[in-house]
Amino acid sequence: MWEDDFKALVKIDTVDSYQGKENRIIILSITRSCPKLSTGFLYLPNRINVALSRAMDRLVIVGASQMWRGKNKNKPLGPVLEFIELNAAPGVYKVLNVNSKKGQGGKK
Repeated sequence: MWEDDFKALVKIDTVDSYQGKENRIIILSITRSCPKLSTGFLYLPNRINVALSRAMDRLVIVGASQMWRGKNKNKPLGPVLEFIELNAAPGVYKVLNVNSKKGQGGKK
């Protein structure tokens, strides 16, 4: 399990638990990726709004960008990804493409 010092610093919870709350830094994991490109519950704008609006200083989104292009580009996270890519600037918005194959470096 997690060390006590780590548990005192980090809160791991669901999007729904953050309704009406804020944290200084949020790491949002939306690593959904499947061959059929099914978005699951990530098609609900209100849940995406809560997920994206609760960070006070920094929001880090971890996910598979291919899920939000093409077929899903008009789902709530499609325009978010497009905005980030179009407005990429050091210290503001940045997309990192990381190759998940072991032993190979990612692209920046």
